[in-house]
Amino acid sequence: MAGFDNHLHHLEFRGAFRTWDQLLDRLQQISTPRFTADRALRQLIAGDFLSQLNQGGDDWEATGSNPLPAYAETWPGAVAGGAIDPVYELARTANDLDIYNSALGHLPDDEYVARVRAAVLDAAPRRRDGIDGGVGLAGLVRYTTRDVQVGGRGRAVFALDVHPVDDRRGPLGLRRAGDSFSIEVDVKLPTMIQRTSESERARRSIVGVQLPGLRPITPLLRPIADLAADKMAALSCQPGVGDGILAPRFKDIADLYYIARTCPVDGEKLRTAMAENWQWRETDLGGPPRPYRFYGQAPAQDGEVGILWNQGFDQLRDKVRQLQDYPDFGTMVETIGTFLDGAAEPGHGVWDPVRGQWQASVRSEVAAAMDRAALTPANRPEHASAVMIRPDAGEHQPLVPLQRHLFVFDVDKTLSKHDTLHTLAEKAGLLAELEAVHAPDYETSIRAKIAVLAGVDAALVREVADTVELSDGVIELIRDLKDAGHEIAIASGGFDAIVAPLAERLGVQRYAAGQLGIEDGVLTGEVSGLVDGPGKVTAIEGWSRELGIPRERTIAIGDGSNDVDMFKAVGLAAGYQPGTAAAAAAHTILQDMGHLNRVAHLPLPERLQSPATTPVTTTPATAARRNAGSERT
Repeated sequence: MAGFDNHLHHLEFRGAFRTWDQLLDRLQQISTPRFTADRALRQLIAGDFLSQLNQGGDDWEATGSNPLPAYAETWPGAVAGGAIDPVYELARTANDLDIYNSALGHLPDDEYVARVRAAVLDAAPRRRDGIDGGVGLAGLVRYTTRDVQVGGRGRAVFALDVHPVDDRRGPLGLRRAGDSFSIEVDVKLPTMIQRTSESERARRSIVGVQLPGLRPITPLLRPIADLAADKMAALSCQPGVGDGILAPRFKDIADLYYIARTCPVDGEKLRTAMAENWQWRETDLGGPPRPYRFYGQAPAQDGEVGILWNQGFDQLRDKVRQLQDYPDFGTMVETIGTFLDGAAEPGHGVWDPVRGQWQASVRSEVAAAMDRAALTPANRPEHASAVMIRPDAGEHQPLVPLQRHLFVFDVDKTLSKHDTLHTLAEKAGLLAELEAVHAPDYETSIRAKIAVLAGVDAALVREVADTVELSDGVIELIRDLKDAGHEIAIASGGFDAIVAPLAERLGVQRYAAGQLGIEDGVLTGEVSGLVDGPGKVTAIEGWSRELGIPRERTIAIGDGSNDVDMFKAVGLAAGYQPGTAAAAAAHTILQDMGHLNRVAHLPLPERLQSPATTPVTTTPATAARRNAGSERT
C-alpha cells in the first residue's frame, strides 16, 4: 500500500536515511537529556501518520498534549542553543497521539466511529505480518493496527503498530530492519469535543526535530482556549468526572503551566471556553471556582476528598525529565491562578506569556465598562470566592461513566485493625521477644521476627486468620467496589496462612503474600517468597497485565513504609492512617476506610453522613505527628 509523503522530500529524506539504523543514529546524535531520541522518533511517527490520514487535507486535527509546542511562541528566558528548540524540550513528554476528524463532526458517534475505522484501516491495515502494512516515512516503516475500539463513551482508541523495514531490495526483497513498537492513538468523538472558536493552524511543526527532507508538519489544532479550558475543568472537578479515571490529573498542572508560559491566548475565547466547558454538565458546578483552585486542594472544602497535589506532582516531576526544570509547585500554581483568574475579567484581552500577565484591549475595556455599569448593588458579587452551581444540579447519567479500576489493599493496619504478626506473637506469649527485634530493613526485620516464632503451633496461625478484626466498613466497601465493576486485590508483606483465609472471607481472588515455613504442625521459623515493597509493585504489574487495567486506573491503599513503592507505581495512592513514609508518598490521606467511597463516587456509609464526621484533609506533617513512632513493616 503506497504511502503519502508530501511532508517529506522523498529523494532528500531517503538520500540521508537509506536505512532505519541511519535514522536512529541521527536522532541519537541530536537528542538532549530533555528531548530523547525515543521521544523524537515517536513525534516523527505521529506526525507522519497524521499526514497519512490527512493526505494533504485538513480534516484530521491534532488535539491533546502532544502538539502543545506547536501552539507556543517561545519559552521565556530559554535560549535555543542546539538542534532542538526549548519549546519542544520543555513540554511534558506525551507519547500518544490524540486526533479528531472535524469533517465528520456532524455525524452521530456510531457513524463517526465507523468512518474513523475505515480511514485508519486504510492507512494501517490489519495484517498478520507487519511487513504487509501501510507504507510510512517514505518506505522506512510499515503501519498496521489491531482494530479501533470504542473506550466507553467519548473516545475510540487503537494501537498503531510500527514495523521498521529494509526496502533497498524492492518490494519482493522487503525484510524487517528492527524491533516493532506501538503508539496509542486516541480519536476524540464529537460528543467530547468542545468547539467555541475556529481551529488554529500550528505555529510550528508538531515534530521537534529538523531532518534532511522533512518539511514542517503543521496541521490544524484544536483551539488553545478549548484545550486550556478542558485541563482547567479536569483539575477543578473531582477525579473521575470527564474521563472516568479516579486518579488526579497531575500531568495537567504541567500542561497548564506550559500554556501560560508559552502561548498567547485570546481572553474572550478563553472566557467563553471556560464558561461553556462540557465537564460542568457532569458536576454541580456551573463554571470554574474563583479564585481558581484544584479539586481537593488544601484546605479541602466540605464534601471533597483532600488531594495532596504538591506530592503527586513532585512524584511526576521525578519521572519526567522536562518537569525538573519547572519552578517549585507554589510558583506554578500562582502562575496558573493568575492566568485563569485573569481570564474571567472582561477587561483582559490577550494573555502575554512572556510577561505573565493579561493585556487589555480597547474592545475588552469597553465591554468591561458596560458590564460594570450593568451591575446593580443587588446583583453585584459580594466576594470573589464564589463557585457557580448548576440550577439543575442533581442525579444524571454521566457522559463518561467511571471506568473499571484495580484497587489494591495492604493488610496489616489497613484491611485489619491490627498487625497480624503481633497478634500471633501475643497469642503465643512471645510479644516481648518479637518487639525486641530491631533491624535496618524490612527483609532482615521480618525474618528475625519469624525466627522468634519457631515452634509455635500452626493451629494458632489459623486462629489468628479466622479472627482478624477488620477496619470499620471494609466488608461493605469491598462489596460496593465489586458491585460497581471494579477489581480488588491484596498485596501484603504478611503471610499466606493468614492472608489466604482473609481474602476468601472478603471474596477477593487475587492476593500476594509470603509463605510461612510449617513442618509437623509447627512453625519452622523460616519464611519464603517475601512480598516487600518492590514485590508489591511486581504483583500489581502482573494483575494489571492480566486484567488489562493500566497504571493510571490502579489505586493502592496502605499505611506503612513498605507501601511506598506501590504508592509510586499507581495512579492514586491512598494512605490509610499512614505512618511518616507512607504519608509523604500518598496522594490523599484517609482517616476512615469509608472515605474511599467518596474517592470512588460511591455513597458514604451511614456512620459518616453526619456533619461531625465530614472528612478533613490531613497533611503529611499532621499524619507524621499522629503516627510518630508507629511506622510499620
